[in-house]
Amino acid sequence: MKVDLRIGRNFCRLNVDEVVIICHGLPYEAGSAIDKSYDRIAEFFSKRGIPALAFDFSGTGKSQGNFSLVSWLEDLENIASNFDRVHVIGFSMGGAIAYNVEAESYGIVASPFSLMFDESALREIYSNAIMKGVLRGLKDFETFKDKFVEEFSVIAPENSKPKRNVLVIHGMEDRIVPHDHGVRIFEHSKKPKKLVLIENGDHFLRKIPKIYEILYEWISGEDKDEEKIVSIKI
Repeated sequence: MKVDLRIGRNFCRLNVDEVVIICHGLPYEAGSAIDKSYDRIAEFFSKRGIPALAFDFSGTGKSQGNFSLVSWLEDLENIASNFDRVHVIGFSMGGAIAYNVEAESYGIVASPFSLMFDESALREIYSNAIMKGVLRGLKDFETFKDKFVEEFSVIAPENSKPKRNVLVIHGMEDRIVPHDHGVRIFEHSKKPKKLVLIENGDHFLRKIPKIYEILYEWISGEDKDEEKIVSIKI
């Protein structure tokens, strides 16, 4: 990808062929993913020699458009198509989206494998989105619910082609997406693959620097057993 920009008086062109694309989940608070911990993850990779890109999905943060899970998949496919070599990292719903694209390696963190959202959970997502404006373009709850369920069936990892070179990380104390979803993503994937269960980890693993290190070791190729399951405390 060629990026044109000005630095002081000078016109510059930046060429980037390999990239780690970082995908956020359903936002709980208003604001851009760039202003949250996702930019720290991108910086972690860039400082170690792998350019990284964090972005806002459609209908969230500073991006345009309205929210839909299918639009999120289109966003990621479009961004990825601009690079020669792509690695993807996805957190929560972003991991489900990331599992659908073709990439050299995957880091799937605290993500759902199959439909796990009952009406109560969907109503909570909807109410928070309306109150805080974190998902744009929503109509009434029934329309949101029906569209969400229909589109999640399209992007759910259980309905996606099994990927290879997959690292799955999941907290065993995750009360939002139970850790058995991470186990099932791991089982669904092809070798090489690795499952890291965080014994004392909750849903918000993206805030923990040790998680960045585990992701980097996998994507950089430092940690590539054919098949491995580990359980650790952090």
